[in-house]
Amino acid sequence: MIQDRARVVIIGGGIAGASIAYHLAQLGWRDIVVLEQGQLVSGTTSHAPGLVGQLRSTVPLTRMLMYSVALYRGLAEDGAPAYAEVGSLRLASSKERLDELRLQAGFARSVGLEAQLLGPHEAARLFPIMSLDSVHGALYVPHDGSARPPVLARAIIREATARGVLFHPRTAVLRIEQAQGRVSAVETTAGRVHTDTLVVAAGIWSPAIGRMAGVPLPLVPMQHQYVITHPVPELSGRTLPNLRDPDKLVYMRQGYSLEAGPASAGEAMARAPIAAAEARITVGGYERNPRASSVSAIPSGANPTVLSFDPDHFAPLERAAIERVPALAAAGVEFGVNGLESFTPDGEFLLGPTNRLGGFWAACGFCAHGVSSAGGVGKLLAEWIVEGKPSLDLSAMSPDRFARKVIDEPWIAQEACRVYSTYY
Repeated sequence: MIQDRARVVIIGGGIAGASIAYHLAQLGWRDIVVLEQGQLVSGTTSHAPGLVGQLRSTVPLTRMLMYSVALYRGLAEDGAPAYAEVGSLRLASSKERLDELRLQAGFARSVGLEAQLLGPHEAARLFPIMSLDSVHGALYVPHDGSARPPVLARAIIREATARGVLFHPRTAVLRIEQAQGRVSAVETTAGRVHTDTLVVAAGIWSPAIGRMAGVPLPLVPMQHQYVITHPVPELSGRTLPNLRDPDKLVYMRQGYSLEAGPASAGEAMARAPIAAAEARITVGGYERNPRASSVSAIPSGANPTVLSFDPDHFAPLERAAIERVPALAAAGVEFGVNGLESFTPDGEFLLGPTNRLGGFWAACGFCAHGVSSAGGVGKLLAEWIVEGKPSLDLSAMSPDRFARKVIDEPWIAQEACRVYSTYY
């Protein structure tokens, strides 16, 4: 059975929920309960590609991600770092993109993020296995990196648990009770918890939790595919930065982030020597014809956020990646992942309180930034809950910003597909 009272209940045991709990405890709150309907660190956290970039289009989001990296640097699990600061290269495969990178370099410097505009050959020295065909330059962010999200999340959970946070896996939410216009209790499969502060960090299940409370959370699960190659001989003894080529719609990282893919492949990966693991390349991207799934028909299974991989749909991205890194053709694909990522209609997070119900807070709809942002999300939401105001302006992320729109699932899916298809 679960305790009958808590100062705050957080729904969702992935990296975001764990970070919020950790930061609340760090600010002195006790009686913090985290509920997870499955195992901890399941859902999207379990299969996120793990590229951690910091440069985004707004000051609040960029600084949020910069804090995440500062937090992740100090986290490890069983002595192994959860984050590798390998840096990142964003290529300009067109003159128009190079102009954009110049603006981004100036913006990065204005917010205190180290970034350097490089020529093609300077970029090739950092990523020597890429083709320089059509490359006009690159933006290098040395403190970006790669995470293994499940390892990172478990490290945060360990830190939170040490500060008294109670995690309850395999505990589903059945009902949210209200009294006098605010949250009063959460009924679960393990009993009722009385609380007046509820945080929904449940990923693709967040809209279903919101409906229990009469709070719309407009997001949709988008299918996001990536592949992991067989070992690439040219990577032997090298450490490469993450690579993004927006004009070709693809990204790459050395190594892989998930702990288990489809059963047989996952077992093989788990047994692979570290050197062989680091010689693989993870390749993904953002196709122009994305696919949305339904929040009202989330599939069942051991991990409902992983669907069957569709190689035909991924083929254009695979071809584009090979054009940029020809060695990928000879390496071949070991296995593919089709994971669900929560996207909102405008590409902004759903983060903060709602005027619809007192004590109800949202932390979801991260639009493929969930791992990159989780550290900062936890810090800022904890500040907001405890101190009444976050240290950055998060008004653009308010869950209430769609209040004057007619929101239904087809419209959310249509707009989320538009956001996804223009991601790069």
